[in-house]
Amino acid sequence: MRDGAVLAASTPVAPGIESLLLRSGRISEADWSEVFTAAAPYGRLAEELVERGLLGTAAVEVLTQTAVFDAIFAIALGGVSSCTARPARPGDLPPLLPAEPGLDTGRIVRETHRRLEVVAGWRPFGLTIHTRPAPAETRRNPVLAPGRAAILATADGRASARDIAFTLGRGLYSVLSDLAILLKDGLIAVDPPGGARSQEESAQVGAVRLDEIPIGELPIGELREDSSPEALLEPAPSAETAAELPRRRRADADAEEDV
Repeated sequence: MRDGAVLAASTPVAPGIESLLLRSGRISEADWSEVFTAAAPYGRLAEELVERGLLGTAAVEVLTQTAVFDAIFAIALGGVSSCTARPARPGDLPPLLPAEPGLDTGRIVRETHRRLEVVAGWRPFGLTIHTRPAPAETRRNPVLAPGRAAILATADGRASARDIAFTLGRGLYSVLSDLAILLKDGLIAVDPPGGARSQEESAQVGAVRLDEIPIGELPIGELREDSSPEALLEPAPSAETAAELPRRRRADADAEEDV
């Protein structure tokens, strides 16, 4: 924190800046290594990413805010028993890519509370960060948004929602939101609430089926709007279109807290 505003947050439970960039394919490991070597020692990572055309200014803003909101959501989801603040020390390393000029704590608290309320509504349907979704038995082959299609392709009954977030380089809350939509649309099946299964059932995935739970009551609300600003973090454009980096839309700005 700086002057009461939050600059960065991290937790092993949610993907951080590096995972969001590299695992998503937005930046190659070679490019990241060059940028890091050239700029990290001087605290210029954001500027270097923009100058090299790897990210636009708006994308840097979305990326850093995504990482902060997602990390704090993941920390709160696991429960916080105590918290101690201390002044920065001379030897402390600065945040790798801070969310400049800092995020208002009231805004973070409100958004985190909203997310916790939303995911609490999914828990009775078996959807948590530990859920291991599997493809549902269906003959439907709907056209999906690229982000949901990638999640569906990764859902194999073994990878948890958290695993999928790290694999795809996406925010944990964003992945949970898309899983909720896929579940309600009948495209995935999940374990029973609580995840308890007998030894005989240990090889079975997707034990909760759509005809066994009131899936129509699963709350998704505005999640179908599909206006996630993660579109700004798509894989880098080709050389021919590199100069036409995506510009931030008003809908993206309004929805940035839903990443």
